[in-house]
Amino acid sequence: MTRSGVRTTVKVRVKTDVITTRKRKRLEQITGRDSRIIKQYLKAIYHNEEQLATTKKGKKKVNKAKLDHLTLTTYKKNKLPNRHTARHDLKKNFPRCSQNELQECRDNAVAIYHSQQAKNSAPAKDPQLKKIPRIQLSHAKRFILTCSPSNSIARWWVGIRDSLDTTKNKTHIHEKLWLPLACSPYHEYKLNQVKLRALEVLYYPKKKEWWIHFILLNVPEKYSSSRPPAVLGIDLGINKRAVSALLTPKGTINRHEIRFWSDKTRKKLLKETEQKIAKLQKIIAKTSLSVSKKNSLLQQLKSLRKRKRTEHKLTDHTYVNRLVKYILSVGKRYDLYVVVGFPIHIRKNHFRGNFHPRSRKNVQKWNYRRVVELLKFKLSLQGWEEHKILAIGESWTSSCCSRCESYHTIRPNQPTFICHTCGYNLNADLNGAKNIAKRLIKYVLQPKYNSIKDQVSGKFFPLSSFRVFPVLSQWLQTKQSHLLTPGAGVSA
Repeated sequence: MTRSGVRTTVKVRVKTDVITTRKRKRLEQITGRDSRIIKQYLKAIYHNEEQLATTKKGKKKVNKAKLDHLTLTTYKKNKLPNRHTARHDLKKNFPRCSQNELQECRDNAVAIYHSQQAKNSAPAKDPQLKKIPRIQLSHAKRFILTCSPSNSIARWWVGIRDSLDTTKNKTHIHEKLWLPLACSPYHEYKLNQVKLRALEVLYYPKKKEWWIHFILLNVPEKYSSSRPPAVLGIDLGINKRAVSALLTPKGTINRHEIRFWSDKTRKKLLKETEQKIAKLQKIIAKTSLSVSKKNSLLQQLKSLRKRKRTEHKLTDHTYVNRLVKYILSVGKRYDLYVVVGFPIHIRKNHFRGNFHPRSRKNVQKWNYRRVVELLKFKLSLQGWEEHKILAIGESWTSSCCSRCESYHTIRPNQPTFICHTCGYNLNADLNGAKNIAKRLIKYVLQPKYNSIKDQVSGKFFPLSSFRVFPVLSQWLQTKQSHLLTPGAGVSA
């Protein structure tokens, strides 16, 4: 039984500044030719939609065999009848394109048609995209990825099929257009660990750069690690930057691994800057100031606001670096999954007139998305897989008891949490961190859907056949099913 995996995309920049002018022109010719072929395929599909598309369950699907009859001629020496004519003969219009490249362009055009039908959007008469990328498959030597450590220009090179001259001369062995890649250690780790399925070449007009998007297939292996798996729940906050709690294989929260993350020094500097800004704003609001004096004060206010933004970024970087260092140390002892609570609609709920102005002001200046993005980025640089750092919704985690899962609770003040059902009393942020760690376990063991969504990147990670969390799922299903019973597995 074959096991399917998770498909991911790795984006690598092409070093166009070091390649020759001939290679650059040839790359433009290949991508321009592919874009024109895909547009021709789309026109053929829309002009013969009734003949090609069949409706199943309210969705239209294109029959690729019928599309080939309309666009490609055949001259094979076999028992099958040859097609010497076609209504839209693409081989005649594009004689310097090979048969395999035409089929790849066909598959891209069909995928674009299906996406437009799913969005219920009308087809564009003349597509405005300058370059439509053609996905090149890895089998049949469509492209080759090699590593040459001794090369001074680039360590990694990719060779894509260049059939402009060989097809014209009717040769079967096609040439390769070799492009140097700007690979970082993260790219090298990804390209070495997983199976390479396909690639597409894209051009960004604003940056004036060529990029290669590698489509990878990560097939999870059976759990054979000597480290026990664990889940680290992180609850982000305003006064306390973050609170982390580690759910161990015994099903309990480890007392020694509870952490409260804050930075009092930078918080004090940030508060002083905000006080200076408020003082300047009061002075500028006076109407008795002269124009020159007011302009000078406005310049000071501008520089203070810039300093405030810089201090916010430095504060986030400082405590995220400490958090990453701690996660890496825990990751040496456990097979770790990191789950961050993401407040999805918190700013919409703190609208004017609904909450206290001071609370609304604190929420509006809270950079929770930047913190999660920094954490995911810094851990990915250390070789962490994308599905092991998740941001999930934290709704109702602050009002639910992490011991008995009761909602009959109160918070007499901001840091205190009391449960009336079981009498549990602890820090409110720590209670939220525990619930966030348990929420991932419930998503895996009692899934409502067949995937888990990351709230920051928007990606969906499927759960079927343990594709994303093989270690955690196997461990929980065999040893830790009692975690789902009320009141079990979260004692402090």
